[in-house]
Amino acid sequence: MHFSISKNVLLSNMQKVSKVSSTKSTMPILNSILFEVEGNNLSLRSSDIEITMITTFNVNGIENGNLAVPSRIILDILNEIEDENIEIKASSDGVINLTAGKGSYEIIGRPGEEFPSIPVITDISNVEIDNKMLGRMIKKTIIAVSKDELKPSLTGVLFQVKKDGIISVATDGHRLVYINRKDFSSEGFEGDVIIPTKFLNLLIGYLDRDGVTSLAISENHVKVDLDSTIIYTRIIDEKFPDYESVIPLNNERLAIANVNNLISTLRRVSIFSNKTTHQISFLVSKEVSKVSTLDQETRSSAEEEIELEYNDEEMVIGYNAEYLREILRNIETERVIMKLNSPISACIILPKVQQENEDLTMILMPIRLN
Repeated sequence: MHFSISKNVLLSNMQKVSKVSSTKSTMPILNSILFEVEGNNLSLRSSDIEITMITTFNVNGIENGNLAVPSRIILDILNEIEDENIEIKASSDGVINLTAGKGSYEIIGRPGEEFPSIPVITDISNVEIDNKMLGRMIKKTIIAVSKDELKPSLTGVLFQVKKDGIISVATDGHRLVYINRKDFSSEGFEGDVIIPTKFLNLLIGYLDRDGVTSLAISENHVKVDLDSTIIYTRIIDEKFPDYESVIPLNNERLAIANVNNLISTLRRVSIFSNKTTHQISFLVSKEVSKVSTLDQETRSSAEEEIELEYNDEEMVIGYNAEYLREILRNIETERVIMKLNSPISACIILPKVQQENEDLTMILMPIRLN
């Protein structure tokens, strides 16, 4: 393998694919990126077994070949080299020589055959979705994805593709975000698929432009082809919880607040909350409504009055301030509606005005007050 290329071009493409490389894997090869030269094309491939990313671009190819290169060390040296052309040459015993200006650097690579192969997917169904719509659905729901690896079904976003609509849902058991787009139609695939968060975070970076993205869905994988970059991911093969049964049907007590004012109040009051539970007390009343907290460990406390439109029975509800703030930041309207029932039941949180052809619903579970 032998080629030359602009340092900036190689660095930008390596930074892109290195987001997939695993840092915790017991397989050392996954800390590498596979370089593969064919003619005047260089392909970079990274994998963590679950996700594979390949990007291809032009170089001055001198000799074909492939080699797995440790990603951290080559990224570090590329960041320090001045903006100029570099030359990379690999010997048959896996020694990589990188030359730039007056410098020469040696890196030990691994045989390309050791690197995980590209997933083979068959029986593909294509789902085409507008970039802005898909990006919005991902950003809205991804905040509620669980980080608990013992609950794999909750570590991704559920997409329900229908003939005349598409729904995305995420939950971690404490909060739930549901978004239903009615301005979508699918001519081919219909069904449910749970897509891992890591893949969705990679995809978001390509959805800020006009156009359509085609998701190729098979029984076990999703593939997306983005110009010169291809990303594969395994589907989370688990049953997603029955989220519809979690959405309360009898929350008739409405509290309406200014989103920014409520976020600001929560930010100030939560400074004094317990750093583990982030517990705050939310008093809703016809008279004076308040947000307060008391940390028993440090004896610190805070209380602020808030302006609420509320005309029902007084209640005091406990919430995790961080969860509530994240949900409120998901609201784009000036005012938010909180639909309540009792201090021990879930709260429905909605924008005061829904976007056209969209239904955004968020659920937050209360926490028991000390």
